[in-house]
Amino acid sequence: MASLIKLFYFFIFIFILTGCSFKNPAGFFEDQQKELEKEIAKKNSKLVFIESKKFTKEVKGIFEGKLIKPINNISWLEKNFTPNNYIPHLEYNDTKSLFYKSKKLGKNKFNISGLSFEPIVFKNNIFLYDLSGNIFKFSIEKRKLIWKFNFYKKRYKNIPIQIKFKITNNNLVVSDNLGYLYKLKIDSGDLVWAKNYGVPFKSNIKTKDSNIFLLNQDNKFYIVGENDGETLINFETFPSLLKSQQETNISLDPIKNSIYFITSTGRFYSINYKTKNINWLLNLSMTTTNRETGGKLFFSSPIIHYEDKIFLSNSVSTFSIDSKNGFINWELPFSTSLRPIVTKNFLVFASKNGFILNLDPRTGKVLWSKNLFQNNKKFKIDKIGSIQSLLLISNKILATTTKGFFLFIDYKDGKILNYTKASGSGFFSAPSLAGGKIYIVDKKMKILVFD
Repeated sequence: MASLIKLFYFFIFIFILTGCSFKNPAGFFEDQQKELEKEIAKKNSKLVFIESKKFTKEVKGIFEGKLIKPINNISWLEKNFTPNNYIPHLEYNDTKSLFYKSKKLGKNKFNISGLSFEPIVFKNNIFLYDLSGNIFKFSIEKRKLIWKFNFYKKRYKNIPIQIKFKITNNNLVVSDNLGYLYKLKIDSGDLVWAKNYGVPFKSNIKTKDSNIFLLNQDNKFYIVGENDGETLINFETFPSLLKSQQETNISLDPIKNSIYFITSTGRFYSINYKTKNINWLLNLSMTTTNRETGGKLFFSSPIIHYEDKIFLSNSVSTFSIDSKNGFINWELPFSTSLRPIVTKNFLVFASKNGFILNLDPRTGKVLWSKNLFQNNKKFKIDKIGSIQSLLLISNKILATTTKGFFLFIDYKDGKILNYTKASGSGFFSAPSLAGGKIYIVDKKMKILVFD
């Protein structure tokens, strides 16, 4: 059966590759292409529809493989660290002590937590923002604010401004949930250009060859010129009548000139941004138990591209996908929006409610799994909060929680080794790591640095 599925996908892939292109800048689906996608969806649903329950079983086991030596990175320039969203094993000084805490920098009057924001760390400076739209450059070395910039002033004072940003070519490229895209000089905070696209941007930002790549709430994919902010190409994907508040995300493979992204309808695209052709298209809404979603909008964890494989989790399942052709290598009925840990020998996925599992990346076999908070009085979820993020640092897993805890977990069996109450207010951001130190922003808008 598996061979028949792969054969079917191969023919569909060849058909799409030869029949679809980006020649029309208004959108790459003409009427004929839309009809083709409908036919693909029908055939996919008959071939690979899976009826399964969510994986919640605790599996005892020990991972006995070795880890690659941790890397001592000096900066953190974008969300998810690298263009392909892969975060390697990173070096942490591991004293678990507070190195520095700043004064309150901004306002968090909307009291929103659990954001997927990560502070940027570059040349001993930290870049962060608050929900009032203020962007800050703060010097850790000098212990002072270098500049503050607000594009919005008082026009949107009652709306929480959610920002995505990335450093590129000594500039800060910024998008937001109002549909603005703009560029700042990182040295001075001066505005270089700004554009209003009218529809909220919901993805992280990727850049390459003076191009900016991002996706908006309507599932429209943009390529924008970095120098002037002019739209080079915008592509309409399969439309959705519903508007998702969930973040979408983009992964970039600069070697193969490919962009990967998943829309709120469950369509997964691989695009060659040089040739402007579709490499492949996979309808994940038809390859999973879509009865369980009830036709609702899909969410996804960050798309991680690693050694010709793509790892992600969406509203229903966790996947390994072949990046060359879009074939599904394996699928597990486990769902999470949290970024996984990816290594050569194991994968770690975790849900917000504390269920964590270690998988073999080649087969999807569960090496071990456990519920961190179940039958554990010390680590009740109402006491320490739900899980916000995962990082692999200095031979252990760091999990941050909504109520301000650091949990240090053994990657070999999932046991909690120790924990630290890092913030009394809880975290506004996920952590970044540079120079052996952890950088994170709490809900009082203070920068916390741990070494």
